[in-house]
Amino acid sequence: MIEAEVKFPVAELTEIKEKLLKTGFKETAIIEERDTYFDNKQGDIRTNGEALRVRETIEHQTGKSRAQINFKGKKLDTCTMTRQELETGVEDGEICKNILRAIGYAPAAPEVIKDRTMLQNGSVTACLDYVHGLGEFLELEVLVSSEEEKDAALTQIENILNSLGYQISDTVRTSYLSMLQKG
Repeated sequence: MIEAEVKFPVAELTEIKEKLLKTGFKETAIIEERDTYFDNKQGDIRTNGEALRVRETIEHQTGKSRAQINFKGKKLDTCTMTRQELETGVEDGEICKNILRAIGYAPAAPEVIKDRTMLQNGSVTACLDYVHGLGEFLELEVLVSSEEEKDAALTQIENILNSLGYQISDTVRTSYLSMLQKG
């Protein structure tokens, strides 16, 4: 899978949410995500512009929790966060993190914690994030199965950005982890 994605800081998530709802987006979840990123002893994963993480999620409305492991490949263009993404659920996030430690991977500090409201409109997911220690962000993403579909997905995302009064040039390509580390 390829995740066509943009992300950018915003001043007012409530206003963005209202605009998205008026254009056909529907709220699908309000969650807390805790991301623990890992790297090998040589630091190859982050040096290569890739990411390996264990994400633990709690749904605020139901209290239900789940965990997954993700690998994100190198960014596929020079202006967005678009990259290959591989993910699968795991039964227990803490055990998954312990397995990674046992085979030589170390967690990168700090843990990334965000309160996320998710909205959906067709294939586009909008994530309204409050990232602890960083502030408010909007992520727009579309999952596609091939590189050929990526450009159409990014055009769709850019049209939504423009309708909100933003441009691709307003987006950032830095991960929340890197932003927190530079803090």
